[in-house]
Amino acid sequence: MKEIAKQFLDRQIDRRTFVSRVAQVGVGASAASSLAGSLSASGQVGGAAPGRVLRGQTGGELMAEFLVDWKVPYVFGLGGSEEVGFLDALVDRLSLQYVQSLHEGSVMSMADGYARASGQTAIMNLHSVAGAGYALAPMVNAFKDRTPVVVTVGRQATGLRGTNAFLEAVNLHQLPRDYTRWTWDVMNAGTIPEVLRRAFLLARVPPGGPTFVTFSKDLWETPVEQAEIVPRSRSEVELSLEPDPDQVAEAARMLAEAEFPIIVVGREMVRYGGADEIMAIADLLGAPVFLDLQTSHAGVPFPTTHPHYSGMFMFDRDYRQDFDLYWSVGGTMFAFGGRPSASPVPPGAKVIHTGVDAEEIGRSYPVDLAMLADVRKAAAGVLAELRKRTLSPIAVDDRRRTVQAYAQARRQRLDDAAAARWNDSPISTARLTKELNAKMADDAIVVSELITSEEYLPAYMDVSTGTARRVNYTSSGGVLGWGVAAGVGAKIGRPDRQVVALVGDGSLQFGIQALWSATRYEVPLGVVVYNNGGYQANRKFLHLYGKRAAATGKYIGANLQGPDIDNVALCKGYGVEAERVDDPAELGGALDRCFEATSNGRPYLVDVRLARRLGGADSTWYDRFSIAKGEPRMT
Repeated sequence: MKEIAKQFLDRQIDRRTFVSRVAQVGVGASAASSLAGSLSASGQVGGAAPGRVLRGQTGGELMAEFLVDWKVPYVFGLGGSEEVGFLDALVDRLSLQYVQSLHEGSVMSMADGYARASGQTAIMNLHSVAGAGYALAPMVNAFKDRTPVVVTVGRQATGLRGTNAFLEAVNLHQLPRDYTRWTWDVMNAGTIPEVLRRAFLLARVPPGGPTFVTFSKDLWETPVEQAEIVPRSRSEVELSLEPDPDQVAEAARMLAEAEFPIIVVGREMVRYGGADEIMAIADLLGAPVFLDLQTSHAGVPFPTTHPHYSGMFMFDRDYRQDFDLYWSVGGTMFAFGGRPSASPVPPGAKVIHTGVDAEEIGRSYPVDLAMLADVRKAAAGVLAELRKRTLSPIAVDDRRRTVQAYAQARRQRLDDAAAARWNDSPISTARLTKELNAKMADDAIVVSELITSEEYLPAYMDVSTGTARRVNYTSSGGVLGWGVAAGVGAKIGRPDRQVVALVGDGSLQFGIQALWSATRYEVPLGVVVYNNGGYQANRKFLHLYGKRAAATGKYIGANLQGPDIDNVALCKGYGVEAERVDDPAELGGALDRCFEATSNGRPYLVDVRLARRLGGADSTWYDRFSIAKGEPRMT
């Protein structure tokens, strides 16, 4: 679908062809027309709002002026020698604030977090193939979660193309092509404003994602005779795809006629919303609401305090198994690390799949109704249709009692499990999460990268049904090092909200450089480390493999305690206050100090030592040998 949108913007196909081709990939007629209208409006260069014509500016100055005109406040970057023409243009343009980090991975993740929290497209600037290579891994995260980020990269001068010069990469613009919406190599400095306009546009067009543009060094330094900057007001895209009315009516009919429908919400609701509409539908039908299992790696998009919230689908296995309708709202539908042993949906059950991502609808599981549309608008339409129908009050009340009884029993089971280990030392993961839940602001933005502990957030973190509602962002890409940097970016994007980054000790070491940025720019981010002393997921899967590692307790590559990493000392080096907590009785006070510091404008980190869980938790073994002593690997 991204290629069809690009062809339409490039005027290679007309509106009728665009609508026809989009329909062929499953987009309803209303949604296709809506998208065509948005793209057409954004692509117009005529009209009442004229562009600004600049003369004699360098390519770097054109780029800076474009960002000024488009009211882009931040450039996330780590530049070098190829980017001097652009960096120099920032010196006197004080409205453009350059957010630097010490590693390109952190730059990418900061831009990602900023875009998610602010709702605005982020831009970043990197140095050559070196910077692009370092940023590629976290770019996967942004691509998987469809985050709108424009990635700009400098490269060798045009005169050195093909000479194998220092840092020259012939096909640099194609390096991340599998993880971007669009890539381009600028070959004419006069086209810089138009290319940037298109990069911003395509990053934001549903379903969204990174765009990647390379600039030869000399093009940023060369004066341009004349270029036009088209105003942003003529380049905005309506993000919501209108649902097809016939599909909305059919979805409502299927839900109304089902004996026991379930609703499973996914990652698109994190970005596009729809929780209020889904709550109303659940109340109306007496239906349970689950989180898509993959959504545990994309955030918590539904209020966990709602009486019909029933946990994660397929993770909480005690729920009723004989449902006859499954409605996926913005989910990926069973995108697991491995194939389940049995079908997640009972034989004969109907499936509705709703979302804006044409590449996901029906991809992993056959569906009876594919509704390609904005999830909030689709839910609103279904709700309106359901309200026109006469539902059986007996059937609804019966479902409601069943669902609420399950939800209450589930909550009690979780609370009992937490209470049973409340005073354990090392500290239990449940206690840490419950204490955080009690102390975080009701409208906190929670950025999490917890891997094996991620499941504790939808279990113990309250997301209210009220207007002061917490937001949870996490990453479904699986590339570590995202959490702290994304937290920094999120706080920059929403300075009015409390932002807390929850990261594992393994994840922290992949992206700890972002703490330097938090100190430099006085970003009051709270960071809490779920420290289990290793890569717990690695140990878990080695144990599940059930061979020599499980038999001997030797889990190669899983232990991080030889030597034990002093995170407090590392934080001191980056200028961040920090403390370590081993005693559960000291946990509450440490969290209080953390949130007091952030409320006073300072970043703060709490390193909480947790009990290990899952297979092989009792093992303290790690692979040892000594180069200095010439000692080989020990048994």
